[in-house]
Amino acid sequence: MKKRIGIVGFGEMGKRHGLEFYEATHGGIEICGVVEPDDLMYRRGCEWNGIEGIPRFATVEELLSKASPDGVIIASPNFTHLENLRRMEGASIPVLIEKPLDTSLEKIAEIVRFARKYPAPIVVDHVMRYAPVIRKARELIEQGKLGRICSFEFSQRTGIGMFHTFRRTQRGGGGHMIEKATHDLDVMLYLTGAKPLAVSMLSAQHVVGGTKPDDLTCLDCPDAQECPYANLGRISSAGIRDVSILNKLCVFAKEVDVPDNEACLIRMSGGVFGTYSHTYFCDMPGHTRLYEIVGTKGALYITLAKEERYLGEVKFFPFDGKGTVETSTFEYFNKIHYNGGPYVARHFLDLMCGKTSAPFTTVEQAFTAEALGFAAMRSSAEQSRFVTIDEMIPADMKSAVQGE
Repeated sequence: MKKRIGIVGFGEMGKRHGLEFYEATHGGIEICGVVEPDDLMYRRGCEWNGIEGIPRFATVEELLSKASPDGVIIASPNFTHLENLRRMEGASIPVLIEKPLDTSLEKIAEIVRFARKYPAPIVVDHVMRYAPVIRKARELIEQGKLGRICSFEFSQRTGIGMFHTFRRTQRGGGGHMIEKATHDLDVMLYLTGAKPLAVSMLSAQHVVGGTKPDDLTCLDCPDAQECPYANLGRISSAGIRDVSILNKLCVFAKEVDVPDNEACLIRMSGGVFGTYSHTYFCDMPGHTRLYEIVGTKGALYITLAKEERYLGEVKFFPFDGKGTVETSTFEYFNKIHYNGGPYVARHFLDLMCGKTSAPFTTVEQAFTAEALGFAAMRSSAEQSRFVTIDEMIPADMKSAVQGE
């Protein structure tokens, strides 16, 4: 029997979820309605999904009462997540909420409190945990191949695209330690099995920011043809031109207050420690993410190459000189997030069908990763001192911070 989903926020991720959930479940999930105030985004979402006139509602409450969905996806802008989740009060259907949970520590704590009382599963779209390449790395660790985990080095290098969107401001996206690094920090927690304790971070704006008007877009800029960072229109993997001005905002605008280069030193439970860094003006061929995990018996090297072009790879190197190097490669099948999305869709279908009641990626796991990100940002603002997770969070959130 088909299950019907409502989507709150039919922009970039909302429209992708609609199509991917349908395809990954072979039509087992279909869209019954959306909440999207922007006319252009609504039309683009319908076009992306190949469905004309998807039912559109003004509020979450109207979506619930008139469309009667079996589950809801919250994919609205980050700073609206708590507001939209609260509108689910009184419902008892599964919810998928996009990461990050919201844009402030206070608001993500409120989401944890809401989830603790909500009668149905709330799963977070930490899609990289579902990716086969990451699941393989976890499998090798669980087999004891690495011995006791000692240290890690995680990095992300990508282009400047996030600074063309609302995510270029702290208010809009919460900062890239929350918006983007949350994926990496969550995978770090998943693979190491350790609890974050403290972090120190350095941050800088090496490229972005400046004096351009906040409403300037690349389409209207007289310097766009010469600008190495201009976005004059992309063709999506579905062959649809992305016409929204919301991902063509000038990266040199006055309001840009998010760093484009950051590096952390992280201390975790069990004596585990390591580094995380990301750079957002480094769009080069090859990988976007490199993860290294070192244990007492061996090391893992995880290469997450660009989606739609290359293979992901996991390599295990034993330290005893007797074992052989084990290499596993993974296709992405033209799916973003390393082909994790279809597994999220099938998991959400299982939740709606009652085949499981336990979310694979929980609100409390997401809170842990984001609390680490907020601690890192405080460290950067306070001359890179080590900031502990305990000093960041309220007393009732202590139990939410966890290792795996």
